[in-house]
Amino acid sequence: MTDYVAPGLPGSKATYKARYDHWIGGKYVAPSSGKYFENVTPVTGKVF
Repeated sequence: MTDYVAPGLPGSKATYKARYDHWIGGKYVAPSSGKYFENVTPVTGKVF
């Protein structure tokens, strides 16, 4: 069985930015509302 290290922790194979903008017209654009979704891992259901 493989051990899984959550993103953002030492030894993790996956890294993610704190927030992602929309890719529109060849550039990243912030949401017009200024609101972002939280990144939730499907492994534990917790925000990372």
